[in-house]
Amino acid sequence: MSGESSFYIFTRCKESGFDELTTVCCISKELKSARKFISFAVLINEGEDKFKITNLKKQEIPHQTHHIEDLDLSQISFTFLDNGDNRIYVFLDEKAQNSNMLLMGDFYEPIKEHCNVMLGASGDLVSIKELEIKQIERDMYVNYRNNNNVNVQCCNVF
Repeated sequence: MSGESSFYIFTRCKESGFDELTTVCCISKELKSARKFISFAVLINEGEDKFKITNLKKQEIPHQTHHIEDLDLSQISFTFLDNGDNRIYVFLDEKAQNSNMLLMGDFYEPIKEHCNVMLGASGDLVSIKELEIKQIERDMYVNYRNNNNVNVQCCNVF
């Protein structure tokens, strides 16, 4: 990332696009101070397929800057985890500073439907060096009958 830049991860997106259950994680960098932030956000529907990103939590990322050819470049290594429950985790791995940081947003609506992941970027320069996405299908409920012939549902433990 360089200059004033942002990288967005949208999860829990429907086939038709965004809705109020879509979660947003934004990693941003400011131009003047070179400070980096991670934000957990939601989308607010403003009508006519217009959504506004509303931050719920914003936290500064420890400073690590590389100067290459007069560009203020920041490299960020992280793991993003969304299990569909009320929490989203971001694990930051700052190898240059020998520090790790676990951030959590725990204010989301759980979702059980199939969903998609969308990525976006804006600003001066955002470059993705490596990307790995795993989306695991899981059975949310198992139906079974007990001895009294009553239909019961329970969660799968995995």
